[in-house]
Amino acid sequence: MTAKFTAIFVLLILASRGAHAQSAQSREPLPKFMGREVTVTIPELDADGFFPKGPATVCVEAPPQRQCYTAPKDFGRTPSVEVIQMNQNTTALFFSAAGGGVSGWRVHYALLRPGKGKDLENLFSLELSNQSEHAFWRDTSISDSPIFVIADYVWGPDEAHYSDHRYTISAYLLMASSLIKQSNYFRDDEYMTVRHYSPEDPNILNSEKPEILARLKRVKAEREREQKDPR
Repeated sequence: MTAKFTAIFVLLILASRGAHAQSAQSREPLPKFMGREVTVTIPELDADGFFPKGPATVCVEAPPQRQCYTAPKDFGRTPSVEVIQMNQNTTALFFSAAGGGVSGWRVHYALLRPGKGKDLENLFSLELSNQSEHAFWRDTSISDSPIFVIADYVWGPDEAHYSDHRYTISAYLLMASSLIKQSNYFRDDEYMTVRHYSPEDPNILNSEKPEILARLKRVKAEREREQKDPR
């Protein structure tokens, strides 16, 4: 199932589909990020067009200096870039690249900000199946920044690869950490659905949305209670 985005700003998907595609920068027009040009390098694929021969790379060009992020080894197919509005004054690049496979594969996701030196800073790094679903939601009663939610299948007894499955739902929030002296996305809640969903169902997260948001509000309330009355 193709990963789905709730677009918050601009979505542009770059595809490399030729069986003998050569490693090259995308020639598609890309959105600017913080006034800077964005480029994506797409690796060569194997002879059958199913496995990349290396990882994809996204770069934010100079000035002031070129900064890049490279996906883990072999995550080089169909890279995509989306600009996410984090708050009124802050944006981030949501980058993904798929690994190799025929009927099933993994997809790597990263949320990037300008860092120090030549690297883009990654606010989280996740790998999900191609049967997963993800979205950014806004709910200011929970967080001032977008909530990142994902649904990924759990293989149960008597189930085949593309059978109906229960799904693990995970929600990530941008939160400050005194240990790393900066804000990052941390998993704030996770549960498994009671219902089985088809891998072709386009509305898993929307179907679970009332439960997801209710759980996050309970977690937030408990966190605030603990801050007021630490034990």
